[in-house]
Amino acid sequence: MSNKQEEPKYLLANVGAEVDRLTKQHAWLQKCLDGQIVFGPVDLGKPDLRVLDVGCADGILLRDLRKGVAPSAELVGLDVTPSFLPPNDPGPPAIRYAVHDICDPVPANMANTFDFTHVRFVMAGASKSGIAEAVRNLVGSVAPGGWLQIQEMDLSPNTPGCTPALEDMKSVLRSLFEKTGADPLFAKNLAKMLEDAGLQNVAVKKVKYWVGKGMGENQADVEASIASVKLTIPAILGGAASTFALFRFLVNHFE
Repeated sequence: MSNKQEEPKYLLANVGAEVDRLTKQHAWLQKCLDGQIVFGPVDLGKPDLRVLDVGCADGILLRDLRKGVAPSAELVGLDVTPSFLPPNDPGPPAIRYAVHDICDPVPANMANTFDFTHVRFVMAGASKSGIAEAVRNLVGSVAPGGWLQIQEMDLSPNTPGCTPALEDMKSVLRSLFEKTGADPLFAKNLAKMLEDAGLQNVAVKKVKYWVGKGMGENQADVEASIASVKLTIPAILGGAASTFALFRFLVNHFE
């Protein structure tokens, strides 16, 4: 597939700044996850391992993952935004990229072939097809015996232990998702969607992403978590066409 396609409308504002934001977000999330990327029983040492990252942006997760896989593994990144994608990387292992929308079935040459398909914070962009259909499309990429891992945010209001600033941020995100036609609480229904799409051994793992002092004693980690969220807030507000005053309120509460 050619990457020279018309640039789609991105859910968040300022596409040009997104790669930097997503890179910082990835570093923060991986710190919270102790560097773990794969949570299912995937044999990362398998010589012919095939991995697909959907919504890969500039491939930062695949570049991290390839440090722990065999040189002969095949890594593929898909994203709906052509300008995010870097040139193919010869590796080893090689990483190749292509433009693809999760609202569409994966190309025929990718159907039922991947040992591990990874998706992070992408499903809310599936308003064109609906999230359930996008889940079925993702399931269609997985080889028999393979694993699909979808990571999404629980935006439920009044979460125990959640700070007022984070509650406000979740409220804005819920409004943004509603604006696109997505159920803002869709993450709670993903397990059933996966089962309805034919997957077995579906499990839900809840992970806390700490912001600020919750990151521990390392001041660099504390600052990195806050910086990542502060970059996300204007992107969210730009996508939601919200006010500058609310942006200042949220930023001040994270400082």
